[in-house]
Amino acid sequence: MKVRRADVVIPIYADVEVTRACIDSVLRHSGESLRSLILVNDCSPDPDMYPMLRTLRATDPRVVLLENDVNLGFVGTCNRGLAIRGGDVVLLNSDTRVTEGWLEELLGVAYLNDRICAVVPLSNNATICSVPAFCKETKAQELEGRPLELETFSPRYTEVPTGVGFCLLLRHVALNMLGGLDPAYGRGYNEENDWCLRAQRLGLQIVRANRALVYHLGSISFGEERNELERLNARRLHARYPHYPEHVGSFVRTTDAHVAAHYVRRRLGEVAACLDGRHIVGLKENGTGVHAAELAKALVKHTDVKLSVWVSSPEQRKFFERQGVRTVEALDTPPPQVLHRSAQVLRPEELRSLLDAPSHAVISYQDLIAYRAPTTHPNYGLFRRYRALSFASLHAAQAVIAISEHNRQEIISEFQVPPERVHTVHLGVDVDSFADRDETANQKVLEKHSLVGPFLLSAGSDFAHKNLRLLVEGYQLFRAGWKHRSPVPKLIFIGPRTKGRGALYDDGQWPEGVRYLGTVAPDEVRALFQESSAYFFPTAYEGFGLPVLEAMAAGTPVVCSSLTSVPEVAGDAALYLESFSPEEIAARMLSVTTDAGLRKHLVAAGHEQVKRFTWKETARRTEAVYQSVIDSPAQVTLHQKRALALIFEQWASAEERAHIAEHHLHHASQPVASGPGILRTLRGRFSRR
Repeated sequence: MKVRRADVVIPIYADVEVTRACIDSVLRHSGESLRSLILVNDCSPDPDMYPMLRTLRATDPRVVLLENDVNLGFVGTCNRGLAIRGGDVVLLNSDTRVTEGWLEELLGVAYLNDRICAVVPLSNNATICSVPAFCKETKAQELEGRPLELETFSPRYTEVPTGVGFCLLLRHVALNMLGGLDPAYGRGYNEENDWCLRAQRLGLQIVRANRALVYHLGSISFGEERNELERLNARRLHARYPHYPEHVGSFVRTTDAHVAAHYVRRRLGEVAACLDGRHIVGLKENGTGVHAAELAKALVKHTDVKLSVWVSSPEQRKFFERQGVRTVEALDTPPPQVLHRSAQVLRPEELRSLLDAPSHAVISYQDLIAYRAPTTHPNYGLFRRYRALSFASLHAAQAVIAISEHNRQEIISEFQVPPERVHTVHLGVDVDSFADRDETANQKVLEKHSLVGPFLLSAGSDFAHKNLRLLVEGYQLFRAGWKHRSPVPKLIFIGPRTKGRGALYDDGQWPEGVRYLGTVAPDEVRALFQESSAYFFPTAYEGFGLPVLEAMAAGTPVVCSSLTSVPEVAGDAALYLESFSPEEIAARMLSVTTDAGLRKHLVAAGHEQVKRFTWKETARRTEAVYQSVIDSPAQVTLHQKRALALIFEQWASAEERAHIAEHHLHHASQPVASGPGILRTLRGRFSRR
């Protein structure tokens, strides 16, 4: 296979030791890919520079030395070197040190397609190419000798809005079309941006090679002149290309911009994740709240993840901080490598946060009931919006966490998400919390709720798919057929009201023997589980079925649905409903309350079943998902997230214009603020976070 080769041009001015280290690194680490090393001495004020360069020319045939008679400045010096190139060429600052395989990788990326005209490597100090701190300097010593394993990272390259001049490979054919650097930029700064923007006008592409690393000391030649040179040439560049600042600003907010920095931070031992908990209402009152709370606690306790939880209320902040979890009200700087949405996206602003974050998006999509059932929403328009948000968020996510294998297969089938991006991570149960028995405390809970005698329990929300009305019908048959000496057990409901269509808890009037206690505290939930004769879970649809495990952990027999994910959770430790008729429910109630042998078997089997589901294992599997998306982000998902963010941004702009029009239509007869004032207000409303 033919080896691609390139010349390397180094413009030289000051600091002989730094310059010699740069040259030595190029000669040592470039291999067969180096055609010639062109050194251009721009009248260095350092007297030791001349003999050092001339000795190198005399001892290494790869070295070509040019010496300017007068100081030409950075741009003129680069152009003199470019003029004698033999083909592709790299412009390399003298305050850099290259690493093994750097040039071969730059050339390899340059020829991945014929639109690529310029390639820039990663660096410790190179703005949009900086790692591990994006757009910030890291001392080279912090990276040297560390096993970064860049050769395995994917994506191999990222398209960037411009190159970075510390090290820039320019393809021969593009130089032929465009010429060299523009002399108008004088001694330097922004000349490489100008060249790249000229190339973009031809439809050419500038990319960052994510597997090549060049260390950069930074600006040894200009000293105190740097700021003035930057200001002068920035004005010149922006006058030619007014879109340039916005183009770069838009890029730095994308996940694409940060992928390499995220990866290098991971190779240095850091996995930082933010769990978005702003949607949680009631904290541990329902499955969504329990999931977020227990997952956060377990990640902190059992993994090395540097975790924060994004909260939106003082109650949420206090709750998570009591669990020993750090909370934030905005993403950290630098941003976490992963932003984990622990439940479905419900509102446009939640999707906006996910799309705009420069972190890899991970979503726990817990079930599809709200996606399939319009009656779970106040109106049909909100149902359609939820479906759109679900589709967009899942295709913007680098990974989707399904809480059961049944859940996973549904997500893959319904949304056509690639199977390798959907991971099954079962929920856990805090066995000790539910098994710890305090007879005195339990008796106080029973007395508080005036519970005397045996009772059956149903815990959870009252959405229609929970099938609670069927449970009441079955209970009425059970009660009517009770012929035993002991008092007939009551049927007790606990859980939050949903107020949805088909919900049960707002009925108000209950049949004899049925009571609704409302939402009760976690300690009371444990007591009611422990004291009940059996737990009933007749759901028609479930993403997981956490109360089944909680009942088993409490030592309570479980009668549950045989549909969707529930058998995956309950295993062989439950009595199942098969026909879902009131008669079957009545028969199961009779069996579980009168057959002591059956009860003993179910309790023992339940104790074994819960051992398979721990929050520790949930946390470890979740950490593995975080690591996988940082190590190998899917390029197609990066594209989808970026495109969806752009679409959503344009939608917001349209909304902004609509609000302006509405304002003028309805308030034309009233004094109004000036146009710019309105625009400022609306920009604040729709601004990126």
